[in-house]
Amino acid sequence: MKTSVLWNDILTKGAILGGVMLASNIAETSMLIYGGTIGWMGAMSIECLAVMALYCYLIYRFTSNYAKLVISERKDMPYFTYGNGYSYAVMISILAGVITALGSHIFLNYVVGYDNYVTATINIAQSAISQAELPSAMVGQYEQMLSAIQQQEAPSMMSRLFGSIWTYLLAGSFVGLIVAAFTKREPQMFDNQNEQNDEQ
Repeated sequence: MKTSVLWNDILTKGAILGGVMLASNIAETSMLIYGGTIGWMGAMSIECLAVMALYCYLIYRFTSNYAKLVISERKDMPYFTYGNGYSYAVMISILAGVITALGSHIFLNYVVGYDNYVTATINIAQSAISQAELPSAMVGQYEQMLSAIQQQEAPSMMSRLFGSIWTYLLAGSFVGLIVAAFTKREPQMFDNQNEQNDEQ
């Protein structure tokens, strides 16, 4: 397969996956800031599980389609190795991580505001602490922790980018191990030889 075709497919599928994950990130941030209740946190948990399942499905779907494309071009000896599938899954996941990091950084810092995000996070945490009826000693420790969070500066775009790349590298590596096993196809050498003998 031509290198240009490979990278075009990786960029296209990685952009789609990144768009889905970015939309999920924006939805979760919006629910945290504008919802601001424990009930919304439950909705965020459900959404998080749903998007994790969708992430795994898209990795499998895109890798499977890429495998079919590669196999169709290898007419003399069609095959798709475990390494082909694994590397493809990891690369589109990394690209998705880049898109998610850049998009979420813009949304969090220039649309809703990082201070609003921190304030909403602390308010929900304080509400949860008050409802949990914790011992006064533990409440004091949590208050100190929340105070430290409030005083922290917003993470830079580069730190967010590298953190997202690392996260999606790990996720893509783990999911890729499974997906590659389902999408690989060993060379069918004997079948090709039999077909050639039949034609003769």
